[in-house]
Amino acid sequence: MLQAKRESQITFLRSDLIDRIPGVVHGFSTRRAERDDFTQGPLSSSNPMIRINRARFVAAVGAIGWPILKLKQVHSGIVCDMDDTKAAGDAVEGDASVTSISETLLGVQTADCAPILIADSQSRCVAAIHAGWRGAAARISEKTVARLERKFGVAPGDLVASIGPHIGACCYEVGPEVVREIADPDAIERHPEWEKPHLNLGVANRNQLLDAGLPASQIETSSLCTRCRADLFFSYRRDGEPTGRMLSVIGIEPRQ
Repeated sequence: MLQAKRESQITFLRSDLIDRIPGVVHGFSTRRAERDDFTQGPLSSSNPMIRINRARFVAAVGAIGWPILKLKQVHSGIVCDMDDTKAAGDAVEGDASVTSISETLLGVQTADCAPILIADSQSRCVAAIHAGWRGAAARISEKTVARLERKFGVAPGDLVASIGPHIGACCYEVGPEVVREIADPDAIERHPEWEKPHLNLGVANRNQLLDAGLPASQIETSSLCTRCRADLFFSYRRDGEPTGRMLSVIGIEPRQ
């Protein structure tokens, strides 16, 4: 379950599952601070307030001064290895990242897509995933677990994953091409009052994590819909392109 926290007037969410792991810092931002426009992006924005907001959010989650290793998100299945801090300056093209470097943050920006944070139970490595329907179709969650397993030698059974706030099946109408590309009947919902099928992004990514070997008890999925909850979240489907962005981050504290 995600728990709402408030620090220095900034409201963010934390995962109960990840919070149980010593040495891992994380958080899912919301639009709430002193006002309801606490945006963290888009990445390409030249607005100095966005940089200030990011610094404030990072401090609120307990990672003061840690650099954010940035992704140039392209709705893909690309998983990036963050072996140094170069991406703190120049974003790397991809939609998921993994690292074992301490005192840095992996981050993904969302405004309806699913942010997914993964941590090793021994705090040896972490991952952050941006998963919209194209990322889910490319099985980016499953690919990220495979990368953690191959690169760091961790067993999927030692990983925990939190699927953060995203557009819910209640609001995510999709066309036949999406149904075909997702190729997961469990993730497609149909109701008589709906003209078209709806996609459940949480189920699509949870199933991939299960297929990758994570135990069901070590995966949590937020039920908060970004389109419904205008009080907490920005939403591209609700507000269009001018909307803000949330930021979800995860990192490893230095070993004592």
